[in-house]
Amino acid sequence: MLNSFKKPFLPLILYLGRKKMERAFDREPVIIGGCGRSGTTLLQSILSAHPSILGFPKELSVFNYWREKDGGKEPLRIDRLYREIFIRRVPKGVRRWSEKTPRNVRHIERIMDYFDGRVKFIHIIRDGRDVVLSQHPDKKGFWVDPRRWVTDVKAGLQYAGHPNVLTIYYENLVREYEATLQQILDFIDEPFTPHLEQWHEHTTLTQSNAWHEGVRELSDRSVGKWRRNQDQSRVQDLMRNEQARHLLEQLGYPLS
Repeated sequence: MLNSFKKPFLPLILYLGRKKMERAFDREPVIIGGCGRSGTTLLQSILSAHPSILGFPKELSVFNYWREKDGGKEPLRIDRLYREIFIRRVPKGVRRWSEKTPRNVRHIERIMDYFDGRVKFIHIIRDGRDVVLSQHPDKKGFWVDPRRWVTDVKAGLQYAGHPNVLTIYYENLVREYEATLQQILDFIDEPFTPHLEQWHEHTTLTQSNAWHEGVRELSDRSVGKWRRNQDQSRVQDLMRNEQARHLLEQLGYPLS
């Protein structure tokens, strides 16, 4: 929320931010989405280590809500993007920006239309049983309910195979990092750089409420935690959902 002192300057900040964006970036933005607790923060953190990408460290939630404008749709909070660009230093060599908000996955078509197809969207998927067992770090209880996992995954899968949409798996990212990273780099047409070997030392996203701890090296210790977790009732809630079972099977996750 802007204070009363800053509010009169908002139109100027947005104007300058938009002009700075047009001047500073000549490559398509990279937008990340997927069900919460599926690795969107991790992926953004990795991409922000690339010297050609300015990765925003916070979720901007720019594309969650839309309004009619000039016969089309415009993100209601596009001001957040322009303001973020205005206040950030763009390092030499950066040619594009990257933003992640999990619910971006519900607005892929509108995002594509808004950028006239000049955008790369990465949809990351994780085993729903591990997703629904994830505890919220600030609140008591679980972070994602089974219906949300189904809704978000189905929304993203509608665009599987789209030339500007890449679907990846969290499990592959942490277990087959080099191969999955190369798949991502090929998709966004960026070269591999040494920064990505030790991405956690170069990332601009080091803290997030999505992490119980700060940034650290990749680990697969959370993969398949649903098999080890004692709260099997939570897993069964998901498995009783026929759409969830179908999705797990469709995505290649073992049902038992």
